[in-house]
Amino acid sequence: MRYIARRPCSFGGKKYLIGEDVPADVVLDGKRQVALGTLAAVQDDKTSAILISLGEEQFSLAPEELQRVFDILQAKSEDAVALLQEETRENVCGVIAVCDSRRAVKTAANRSKGEKESADNSSNEGESEKDNSDANETAGEGEKEEAGEA
Repeated sequence: MRYIARRPCSFGGKKYLIGEDVPADVVLDGKRQVALGTLAAVQDDKTSAILISLGEEQFSLAPEELQRVFDILQAKSEDAVALLQEETRENVCGVIAVCDSRRAVKTAANRSKGEKESADNSSNEGESEKDNSDANETAGEGEKEEAGEA
């Protein structure tokens, strides 16, 4: 977080004019200074994310991910497919799958998105199969005990 002076002011013994950057570490009570109108709070570009709603889906993209989306959307169909094959970020593939109307690009985006989802699901399925087999063994032991008691 950083601040921009909206009025002439002084922090830490240094004078700031309107429009100058004021480092956050010299401002003692930034919220109060913003409320008074002396400073304006500005988020750093590195931490900002852009929330995009496309139909029923929402994507949170970092600025470099958004740039990649536009690079792919503006590329020729063959180039876009090649870029999607290299792409590892699920958000980028998801936005392209929703936005791009070119059949080859949409297929590549869905394939890239599907491969990542199937990799996630396959690791989860292995764990759930193990849990199910443990549950079946436990149930089998209970049935054996009941049969022995009867």
